[in-house]
Amino acid sequence: MKKTFFLLGISSLALGACQKDSEPVPRADVRTSLLLAHHWKITAQTLTFNHDGKADVIETYAGTPACQRDDVTKFNSDKSLIYSEGATSCSPVTEPQMGSWFFNEDQTMLTLEAQQFHGPFQVLDLTDKTLQIRHTYTYRQDNHDYAGVEDYTFTAL
Repeated sequence: MKKTFFLLGISSLALGACQKDSEPVPRADVRTSLLLAHHWKITAQTLTFNHDGKADVIETYAGTPACQRDDVTKFNSDKSLIYSEGATSCSPVTEPQMGSWFFNEDQTMLTLEAQQFHGPFQVLDLTDKTLQIRHTYTYRQDNHDYAGVEDYTFTAL
């Protein structure tokens, strides 16, 4: 009987040790790692205006000047971000612009504070190659409040 309890105890310890090694990495840690691992460039952008029961979706990336299409955003581990112009510059000032970023606790919302981006963005997708974020806001027109949505797709470089 003592031998059976002893063997059960050792089996439990061995299984417990194996379970700790095989626990999945929390999604939040993965998202931070993916965000920090790359420089990111916007490759798609749409605006959606919801009013009078209908949604108007406008693809705005096509109208973005070429000098902005090669701009790059880098997220740093100290929660700063650097937005810099690519090979083509829109202005004579080519100094990188600084900002900050942070995730909420479960990393489903990414808050950006920079000249180009402000506010909380819902993280729609974050992989090794793509970052898709959405900013939802309310705007007022003709004494009515409407919902607007900005969607951005970044591609890892």
